[in-house]
Amino acid sequence: MSSEKMALAVLKRGLASMHIDEERVYHKTKLLLKIYRDVVWCIEDRVCEIEAEYYAMGGNRLAEALDYLDDYDPNINKKDLEEKLCSLLKSKWLIEIVDKALLKIKNYPDYGDLYFNILYKQYIVKYRYSEKEIIESLNCERTTFYKRKKEAINLMGLAIWGYVIPALRDIW
Repeated sequence: MSSEKMALAVLKRGLASMHIDEERVYHKTKLLLKIYRDVVWCIEDRVCEIEAEYYAMGGNRLAEALDYLDDYDPNINKKDLEEKLCSLLKSKWLIEIVDKALLKIKNYPDYGDLYFNILYKQYIVKYRYSEKEIIESLNCERTTFYKRKKEAINLMGLAIWGYVIPALRDIW
């Protein structure tokens, strides 16, 4: 069996051993990767927006503003602030989950660096590479790129739903 087929077989066995539906995970993972760049952009804007909104109340840092609100301003809409901060934290957790899964992929023994670079350039990095640019930068054939991209997304799904999220459940 070629190393390519072995890598794919290992991925499929990993998903099956965790009772994870391969097609469903593939599509959920691809969707998650597609929104990642926009989530990062939004969270950066929202942090700045929240800090600017509460700057006058407690100093130049969000933590100081929160302390001020808690201690001195009973009229502030704490529910609104709480909702904004909860939304911000959920986005931050999403980013951390994807980042941890990417690090796991990078350390994968077969094609780990290639999988990482495909996902990073396609979905993560701020600059949006075209598929042609990615193929050229990786110096690979178009068919190889699409095959490895699918494998990378499957591995990402395994890393997220099979390793990262279960590890977080143990913490919570």
